[in-house]
Parts: sequence; C-alpha cells; structure tokens
Amino acid sequence: MALSVEQITLGDAEAEQALSAVMAELGAPIEEEWKASVTATPGGAWEVVLLGASRRKADHIDWEIVETAAGTHYRKLFQGARERQVEHLRRCLRTLVWESIQFTENPIKTMSPALAQSFEDVVWDLLRHEDMRPVQIRFGIWREGFDGTRFVCKVEYATKPSPVPRFPWSWWSSLVRTPQDLRTELDKALAQRRRNRPASLAKFAKTGTRAAHRATA
Repeated sequence: MALSVEQITLGDAEAEQALSAVMAELGAPIEEEWKASVTATPGGAWEVVLLGASRRKADHIDWEIVETAAGTHYRKLFQGARERQVEHLRRCLRTLVWESIQFTENPIKTMSPALAQSFEDVVWDLLRHEDMRPVQIRFGIWREGFDGTRFVCKVEYATKPSPVPRFPWSWWSSLVRTPQDLRTELDKALAQRRRNRPASLAKFAKTGTRAAHRATA
C-alpha cells in the first residue's frame, strides 16, 4: 500500500514540496496502509503524525506510540535545525515504516555518512519489492594496496516456521566500488532468486508430502 499524505504545512513551500516527494517515493509494505501528516508547531518544530501498522515501542523509542481502534498512532517532534531536514526525516520514517529491512552494521558511515546512505538507499530500493520479511543487511570495508578502498554487502533472510513456504536466502556481494556497482550485482542476484523459487516450491511440496506420509504411517 502507499503511504498517503493527508497534510504537509510547514510555511516553507520548498520543504513541503521536498517532503511530499519523499513520502511518495517512500511508500509502505504492500500488506500495510499508512497515513501521514507533517505540520509546524508554534515553537517551530516539525510535528510528524502517522497512523499505520503496529510496531514495538522497544524498537522505536524515539516515537510516541499509542494503539487505537483505527490503527497504531505515532507522533514525533523534529526540533532544531539538524532535525528539521528533509533527509533526516526520510531516514526516520523509513526506519519506522520499513522496519523489516534492517541495516544492522555499516562501517562506511565512519568514512562518509553520505556514501553510507547511498549504499543503503540502493539496497533498500531493491529489497522493498521482494517477499523477504524481515531481512538484515550489513556492510564491510576492504582496503588493499594501490587498488584503494572497496566495499562488501551481505543480505541475510532467515525464515521462521510458517504455513506459507518461505525460503532462507544469504548473499554476499563482490568487492564493489560504488553504490551503482552494488545495485547491479544485487539486482541480478534477486532476479536469480526469483527464477529459483519455482524449484524451491516444488521441493517444499515434496518435503511436505513425505512428512504427511510419515505422520499417517
């Protein structure tokens, strides 16, 4: 489902337009529905209010979270010049709405926060269309001689018992130089995973049939 925006009123047309574009791009997991509004308080803070799917308070302690009959209500004030940035708000919203895509380790941030964010962006943009929930991502840095610095990414999808067939997936990138290099590799790997799924489903069905036969024997 989309993340629908009910109101953006900040008294700054440029910021309002940028936030509107960010939320349209952000979207939400297909099985969830979210509504959002962003307004300016009398004190100058940005107040973000959301209504959406349930999240654990322990995982999102910086949000006020209240369960209601209509859904889960979220509220957060973005105060000060450093917090009242469109990019900062985007990261906070993505962490909340897309909590199933979990970036657990990214040492690239110690080199360049902007580069680290670019790597995370390309991975998130591809994984949000997949059926892996939750999925964990971590990055590493590789420094070697004259060849300079390169980066590696690991994607890990560990399944839990479910009546619906779900198959674990673990993938390492090669040593890449740019976010675009990583996008190309991950895109190909995900396409291969999707092609392999029919065979995996058939294997799952055979396993289930054997288990049923053993149970009735």
